[in-house]
Amino acid sequence: MAVLSAALAVLLTGTWLLSGALAASTPPMAVAAGRTGFCFVALMAVAVATGTGRAGVRAAARRPGTAVLLGFLGFFAYAAGTLGAMPLIGTSRTNVVVTLLPCLSFVLGVMFFRERAGARKAVGTMAAAAAACGYAMVNGGTSAGTTEVAQFATGVGLAFAATLGFALYGFVYRRGLADVAPLAALPVILGPATVMLLPLALPALDEVAAEQWLGIAVLGVLVYAPAYVVQHRLILLRGPLFTAAVQLVVPFLVRISGWALGIEPAPGAQELALLAVCCAGIWLVVSDRTPAVRS
Repeated sequence: MAVLSAALAVLLTGTWLLSGALAASTPPMAVAAGRTGFCFVALMAVAVATGTGRAGVRAAARRPGTAVLLGFLGFFAYAAGTLGAMPLIGTSRTNVVVTLLPCLSFVLGVMFFRERAGARKAVGTMAAAAAACGYAMVNGGTSAGTTEVAQFATGVGLAFAATLGFALYGFVYRRGLADVAPLAALPVILGPATVMLLPLALPALDEVAAEQWLGIAVLGVLVYAPAYVVQHRLILLRGPLFTAAVQLVVPFLVRISGWALGIEPAPGAQELALLAVCCAGIWLVVSDRTPAVRS
């Protein structure tokens, strides 16, 4: 479990670094649709290469309603919501809202999916989310008064809807496709998601150069594909809350990676303190040996 958790954190850090580099020169929706499409092609090719994989793909395809709902919640709504919020309220404020993911997963799990609640998980979730939220505010320049009320409300609403959708995604996935290996289930989910994202990306596709398509392909095939497989494996093994808590460390890893690569200064004492609190909160969640309840 520790190996899978570490692998997920490292792979997601890679997605942030590469996505950020691409988004600086490539239309964001083209990146979102392209990486999802390339990821779909790569995972489908791997899945259908074996008899077991083909059987899993057929099993998942027999539940088209579940596949479409998951494609909408986990990929279309999340990408559209977060990318739509960033121009309105900024990247840092959007990330502040996204850090609510473990808290929303906790609430949804307890209220609707028979998750076992405990003081350890509750305290860990709140501590990790608060530290990640504080980090986003420290590093993002979230000064008040820079955004009109209507624009701010719209941006926050989009980001919150995206985060709520992704929190719900984990439970719907575990309930609807738990008997199918992630490697076989994911292509069936990513196919509809790609179709949903394409209309949003079409206006910008002619702005994407060949070398940018190559970067998007590398992002989708070599980074997102393994990240999604590990992420969905963890959801099945330990549940959405566990997986969401692990993901909170990613912004800190991105910051440290930027320093290690020489593109950012060394993290300060405040950032390191928030990282320590976040890691402590994550440890409280992931070290809880209470088994996840299958919805």
